[in-house]
Amino acid sequence: MNNILIDNLVVVFSLVFYAFLCVVYVLRSYQREKEELKLALVFSLQLVPFMLLWILNIYIGGDSGRLITGFLILVFLLYDLWYRLLTKKKPVHHPDHWPRGLIVYLILLQIGCIALNWYGFLVGKVYGNMLVISYFVMLGCFGFYQVRHKRRKKNNR
Repeated sequence: MNNILIDNLVVVFSLVFYAFLCVVYVLRSYQREKEELKLALVFSLQLVPFMLLWILNIYIGGDSGRLITGFLILVFLLYDLWYRLLTKKKPVHHPDHWPRGLIVYLILLQIGCIALNWYGFLVGKVYGNMLVISYFVMLGCFGFYQVRHKRRKKNNR
């Protein structure tokens, strides 16, 4: 297996990762918690391709940039698996007091996303730009969710 195929697969799975996040935020904006919880396992299964591609990068002697960026997304996905599935806590999307675990989750999410974008730029400028655009689309979906939540909260008062 050559590094071009591995790089292309990482970019494809990065796009899938961003698409999943967009779907999650849109579901949250329409208060579809049951559907979001059903996607939690599928979201965590993304750990498998990213782990395999990271191991293949080690096997073929990938450069340190590819290994670091792959490791960072793995850290987030492992934490996501633990935080959302293994602890079986009901997610609180807008708590009055933010628990430490949620703060760590959001920080790791941002670090993982930046790492994916960095990986894209290591592969090529076009891939990097494509992933950055996907990142901002995901942030737009998050913004859509926030606006709907604030509007709903204001209407409930």
